[in-house]
Amino acid sequence: MLTLRRPLPSTLATRPEAARRPPVRTAARTTARAAGLALALALAVTGCTGGDDEAEAGVDPSTQDWPAAVDPATAEGDVWVVWTAVAEDGDQAAVDAAVAELRTAGYADAAPLDPACQEGTAELLGAMGFDEPTAVGLAFASAEDAGVFDTRFAGTTVSLTSGPWTCA
Repeated sequence: MLTLRRPLPSTLATRPEAARRPPVRTAARTTARAAGLALALALAVTGCTGGDDEAEAGVDPSTQDWPAAVDPATAEGDVWVVWTAVAEDGDQAAVDAAVAELRTAGYADAAPLDPACQEGTAELLGAMGFDEPTAVGLAFASAEDAGVFDTRFAGTTVSLTSGPWTCA
């Protein structure tokens, strides 16, 4: 025979009316929950509004001029490339349309770029399903310039990559 050493909790009581009884709320428990919720809300609001320091706020792309693209082959150090179109080899119509869109936006020197010329980019595009991609993008000297372009450009952005350009 099975014997219990301690009584059943009140929610498992054998009387039906005891099982329907709401849990007892104490003032201390309710006050602690309210204080915790108020603290979490205050931290969330503080995190969303940021500080008063304008230097930490970054750049507002809507107030910036369109950034100048650089020639990645002559740029020193890392370049940031905003890829606006990627197509498999042979899809020349998609490439031409992307180049025309960039030229309309004011980038007269826009042309297809070889993703294999930037370290890690071919692997990234390969992971996206492009085995032998032809890509169109603009290279910028800084992450800030690439971000301003990416935000202001109304067309499609496929990816943003950074790294040294290895082709001359």
